[in-house]
Amino acid sequence: VFDRVAMNVFQAVQKDCLNASGLVALLEEDPAIASEVLRVANSSFFSGLGEVTRLADAIVRLGNKQIASLALSASQKRMYSASNSKFGDRLVQLWRHANAVAFGSRWLAAQVGMRHLADDAFVAGLLHDVGKMSLLRIIEDLVTELGDELPVSDTVLDLAIKQLHPIHGAELLASWNLPELFCRVVANHHGATPERDDGVMLIVRLVDLACIKEGIGERHEPDLELDACDEAAILGLDQIRIAELQVVLEDAVAQAT
Repeated sequence: VFDRVAMNVFQAVQKDCLNASGLVALLEEDPAIASEVLRVANSSFFSGLGEVTRLADAIVRLGNKQIASLALSASQKRMYSASNSKFGDRLVQLWRHANAVAFGSRWLAAQVGMRHLADDAFVAGLLHDVGKMSLLRIIEDLVTELGDELPVSDTVLDLAIKQLHPIHGAELLASWNLPELFCRVVANHHGATPERDDGVMLIVRLVDLACIKEGIGERHEPDLELDACDEAAILGLDQIRIAELQVVLEDAVAQAT
């Protein structure tokens, strides 16, 4: 079940139907989300600016779209971390990866002349592997209910999640009534190379690969050559910009920790 407050904030911003005071009222319904908004508004990303202690000031500093992104991020973090099962470590790794892809995608959008897509790239990056999280939750519940009647090896678990998570994640987002853009990214982020004008998809795929190269998450493939991939060529990234992206991802992991 998607977090109600996060969904209300996101939909209100998408429809542009609330002023700042209305947005503050929504955020105040969930102290955890409100705290996350204030934390980011005072983070190193905005270093040099004065401290803010009121949500209204944080909204002015960050803007409505970034507030909506942070509300989704805070709600997703809870969904990944509220587990005491043997899958808890997997969920933590998935969260580190999703969070890094989200922040990396927002940064990269600005670097490749797609600043207008930065907030959409953030949300798409945050949600791109949501199918993995949901499948782990489903399997976790089944193991809890059935115990030894449902032996699950790591090999079987990995194979099931790898094959099922794109379409399952897309169906999950559709059930949450999230925009088609995010459903499409989730469904196809491992598919064929996207069209040149599909900016959000290209960005998320490239940052996803960068995280895998750096070992941010469950996979680590240090031999990946990012500058040789189709996404990097289409986005016009050279080795210097890719190295900068890797630094941004390291910062995102530190922020999440």
